[in-house]
Amino acid sequence: MDVREMMFTALLSMRTHALRSILTMLGILIGVASIIAIVAVGNGGKAAIVSTLESSRLQNTIEILPKELVVPGLPQPGQVLSISANDLNLVRQFHGVTVVNPLYFGQVEVTAGARSANLNLEGGPYFLPDLARFTILHGHMFTPLDVLGHRNVAVLSVGAASQLFGTTHVLGQTVTVGGQPLDIVGISASTEPSILNGILGGGAVYVPNTTLEDIFPNWTASEMAVGVVPGTSVSQLARRLVTALNIHAHSAQAFEDSSGFLAGIEKLVGTVTSILTWVIGSIASIALIVGGVGVMNIMLVSVTERTQEIGIRMSLGASRAAILVQFLMESMFITMTGGFLGILLGAAIAFGVHLATHLPMQVSWQVMVLSFLFSAVIGLICGIYPANKASKQNPIEALRYE
Repeated sequence: MDVREMMFTALLSMRTHALRSILTMLGILIGVASIIAIVAVGNGGKAAIVSTLESSRLQNTIEILPKELVVPGLPQPGQVLSISANDLNLVRQFHGVTVVNPLYFGQVEVTAGARSANLNLEGGPYFLPDLARFTILHGHMFTPLDVLGHRNVAVLSVGAASQLFGTTHVLGQTVTVGGQPLDIVGISASTEPSILNGILGGGAVYVPNTTLEDIFPNWTASEMAVGVVPGTSVSQLARRLVTALNIHAHSAQAFEDSSGFLAGIEKLVGTVTSILTWVIGSIASIALIVGGVGVMNIMLVSVTERTQEIGIRMSLGASRAAILVQFLMESMFITMTGGFLGILLGAAIAFGVHLATHLPMQVSWQVMVLSFLFSAVIGLICGIYPANKASKQNPIEALRYE
């Protein structure tokens, strides 16, 4: 019996017991599909986060912040991050710098009539939505004139408006921060999760940085947004600014620009998502092992059912090796078919998640190949014992078996 004939016989056996073969390969199919889908979703989520971080970098703008995050109990405003007035003045002296905008972050009590809530207070320039990653739902953002004029205006996040008023239709209403009434000119919705918002929690109130400085003169800036002359090398200027600030602070690790900060976050996100993906994928691979046990069980049943067939083949001259290879092929065909269908199902699940969540999916061809090879290896390993049992049948006893 040549290889092609053994392959044909193996396929014919699968076709003869089609339902049993399908049920047997389900474990392999589900295991492979789970691994493909989990890895695709994990890689896609990581890519989405990295893309978000990359898109947060503004052109012709350098964001500089201290490396150390200091949050002593959180109630004290202005102590989330610290940049001194001397640091701001030092940066303003550099050639290529057009403007230096301090950014303030803290948590304060905000009141509106009889209601009050502890909310995040963020002070910055008029382009704060680009820095803090939010959009305006109602009304408008405060303007450059509001910043220059130290005007008492504020933009509330949806969460802050809901906590203070129970509704988002609050344009023209007033909130009080640090004893200073502020007119609400806009309502914002977050477009990306803010890291500091995630740390501080709650809703947010956005005000011009000049207004915040008037209300809380003792606050120090948490970050600075540095405008750069068009055509200037942003990366080179950023390195010069960070070096100068570190020298001024007498520490080589005091400050960093947002590229270094985001790179650290990207690395952390990549590490965490990779670990989670492979841990969950490893758990899903248990289904492959369970499926392999099912294949072994069915192959043992098949050997028992086909004892007379084995005896006939041996009496017609089939060698023990030929019988062994035939049953190994049947076992591997079942697992490889399950693996192939699992790859298709896993890719379909990943695509379905993409349609539902709009997250980018990254189906790894390396994982596909490894999953398919793993399913083939499981078929080989789990088929060895049944195939060996079939090849060791006594032809005479096999012919008399009923």
